[in-house]
Amino acid sequence: MPSAATESIVTRLLEAFAAHFGAPAPAVVARAPGRVNLIGDHTDYNDGFVLPITLDRAVYLAVRPRPDREVRLLSLNFEETIRFEIGTSPTEAPRWAAYVQGVVTELHRHALLPSGFEGVLYGDVPLGSGLSSSAALEVATLVTLQHLFGFAMSGEEAARLCQYVEHTYAGVQCGIMDQFAARLGRRGHALFLDCRSLAYRHVPVHLKDWLFVIIDSRAPRELAASRYNERRAECEAGVAFFRRFDPEIRALRDVSPELLWAHPDQPTPTIWRRCRHVVEENRRVQEAVVDLEQDRLEAFGQRMNASHDSLRDLYEVSSPALDLIVDTARQVEGVLGARLTGAGFGGCTVVLVHRDALPELEQRVARAYEATFGRQPAFYPLDHNVEAGPIWPETAALPVSSTSEGDEAGASEE
Repeated sequence: MPSAATESIVTRLLEAFAAHFGAPAPAVVARAPGRVNLIGDHTDYNDGFVLPITLDRAVYLAVRPRPDREVRLLSLNFEETIRFEIGTSPTEAPRWAAYVQGVVTELHRHALLPSGFEGVLYGDVPLGSGLSSSAALEVATLVTLQHLFGFAMSGEEAARLCQYVEHTYAGVQCGIMDQFAARLGRRGHALFLDCRSLAYRHVPVHLKDWLFVIIDSRAPRELAASRYNERRAECEAGVAFFRRFDPEIRALRDVSPELLWAHPDQPTPTIWRRCRHVVEENRRVQEAVVDLEQDRLEAFGQRMNASHDSLRDLYEVSSPALDLIVDTARQVEGVLGARLTGAGFGGCTVVLVHRDALPELEQRVARAYEATFGRQPAFYPLDHNVEAGPIWPETAALPVSSTSEGDEAGASEE
């Protein structure tokens, strides 16, 4: 059964659809969630391992087919509309339209859209917080159209297509994690993903009296893009150095701890610290997966703490705002772990806390943060998570290719 919040959003979409487009009602409402990475940051572009979990916040799309080739969409978030012919670009379109139009164009190139469509779009994934609202929009568009027109596509194919859209139409050279999590994340599970092979496993998350809380610093991230490019270049320099000792090394994922520690502070102290973070973070992710599988939440929290300390001290992508949230959270009895999540330089932290300690966590962090920065952070307790697919009518099912179910089951090792 959908939650009360989901039912409220569906009702809002149906009402907006009727007011804007008239009868008949939309044929389907589908969604795709945002995500938070529990551990494993700056490992993705080094061919490493990540452990995201989807949110209970998502992008929703209500649509019905049109008899022509036209696409008409209303965004409730921005109170904006777009209108374009399939195979063409919208004229003077808002930024969010690039993600939708990119998915439509790529599906058209694959001859998967028999007609145009019209619909209403709404998302409650916080924008600009590093929680992958753009990937949620891409995947929501794809899975909605997949159900509307009945074409088959595996989850991995869908994630790759949406990543290509972000690269090509939005100009963001992102890794695969966000789209993979949005499309293949599963309710009640985290997603353990190998960013090189794209092999993945759904890891059950049994929190019981504990929960993850996302705390958004709402801090500006002006330096994020330039520093991100800097870190990638430093990692590439590290790969070039270590390849001198092992020509099979393709990425920092291939550097062993033994090789790393055999050459301390080389090729430079800074580059070595970057490499150390990636090498040790990959191991932490793998160990954290075992912690979750064995319900060792205290150990999982300790790895979260170690991950943040490494991102702060070795990779140097934290910020005063993120550090204050993490340091304050760790002082609250009932908090097992706290770390920044995502690229850093602003954005969000994720905290593992006992449910009974949540009010104190929110109070103490809010008080300390406002006293230092003069503004309030935002708190998003993650009571449950959701997965991509149609949600209205309730009997809807997502079409999949003849091999995708087997592929996904094999890849997830379940």
